[in-house]
Amino acid sequence: MIRPFDLRDVPLIRRLSEQGVAMHSKAAFADGVSPLRDALLNIVSSDFPTFVYKAGDGGLDGFIQLNMEKGVESRAHLHYISPDVTRNTRAIETAWFALLDQAVQEAGRRGIHSVVAEVDEESDALPILRQANFAIYTRQDIYRLMEWPENALSLPALTMQQKSDDWDVQLLYSNIVPRLVQIVNPDPPTSRHGSWVLRENGELTAFVHLHIGSAATWLRLFMHPDAISSADELLTAVLQLIPGKETHPVYASVRRYQGWQQAPLERIGFELVRSQAVMARHTTRQVKRQTGTLRQSRDGKRIPVSAPLSSDHSTFTADADE
Repeated sequence: MIRPFDLRDVPLIRRLSEQGVAMHSKAAFADGVSPLRDALLNIVSSDFPTFVYKAGDGGLDGFIQLNMEKGVESRAHLHYISPDVTRNTRAIETAWFALLDQAVQEAGRRGIHSVVAEVDEESDALPILRQANFAIYTRQDIYRLMEWPENALSLPALTMQQKSDDWDVQLLYSNIVPRLVQIVNPDPPTSRHGSWVLRENGELTAFVHLHIGSAATWLRLFMHPDAISSADELLTAVLQLIPGKETHPVYASVRRYQGWQQAPLERIGFELVRSQAVMARHTTRQVKRQTGTLRQSRDGKRIPVSAPLSSDHSTFTADADE
């Protein structure tokens, strides 16, 4: 049986919180994952829908939690699921399939188009997600800054993002991120808080966003191909914007379509800590209906109206990797 979290589930969530898998890397690394805190927060904010699984007759318990990011209307993230599948028992697989279906249905009910999960490439969770109709859209490498660089480089002048930069930021994003991957890729933040841009000869050549979390800083960088030669200098300049660098780790996510960033990150002191598959399952599909035909015609033939999208928890059957 699956039901929404309520206060009677506090002991269960507390007990299972150390036995699960985080699937939203930004939240896990920068903010720290606390399923019980987020489940309680959801009672008043609806940001972290949480569902509890009970097999009955003293059987397996589990739960799943979504992360409904503010300002993002088209997708949600799987936030946390417990118990872990490393024990690889049939009961755990059954619980995962039921919980994943429930999470996707809840996202669809809220008008969300897709649910995203970030999973370690060698994790036992990856094949389970495949069986649950999650497809790989890209892969990402997560780097952590291990040693802060010296400031001997000639650093470019980064400026805080202004409203007048919004169009150019969106254009840069659209030109860099493959169209298919945009389904699962974080959009440029709309608040501009923590966002910086680099302009050269009047053209926007780089966009940087820093999420200063309670546990670490999460770095996102988009650069125009013409600016790649100055990547070391740009990354060094970005690091100067981060407060509390002595005690605050810095993580950078490099999607594989931006693989050229790996070498500059390593040169200034970052080390690879994790490689992940970025997966998604959609909550909508095309459904054929009797919708009539258009009055207009082409070459003497009437043109049927396209089938509308309707809520459903089906998905792609083949991966769209990289």
